[in-house]
Amino acid sequence: MEEAGGIHSEYTPRGWMKTEKELLLFEQHLYLRQPGYGSSYITGKYLLESAMADFAKMKETQKEPFTMKDFFDQLNAIGNIPISLGHWQMTGNDNHLQISE
Repeated sequence: MEEAGGIHSEYTPRGWMKTEKELLLFEQHLYLRQPGYGSSYITGKYLLESAMADFAKMKETQKEPFTMKDFFDQLNAIGNIPISLGHWQMTGNDNHLQISE
């Protein structure tokens, strides 16, 4: 735990874990208790970036400018639903909804 805490502290951006020792311990125990927790951030980031790329491509095809604000305004207006459904609603792209065999 001590070695993991050192790595966690060293590589967390902005030095946040260097000043928050209680948070560091909480986070380490959380990640140990829920092994899929950390990878869910990576998966979410991938899905969000994919939605953003398709939205930007759609705007470009329609000869409209892409702005991050428009993307996030539309995504936030949809509400709290899975990103794959928001992606589909905003772009019509349902690739993330397909079941692969």
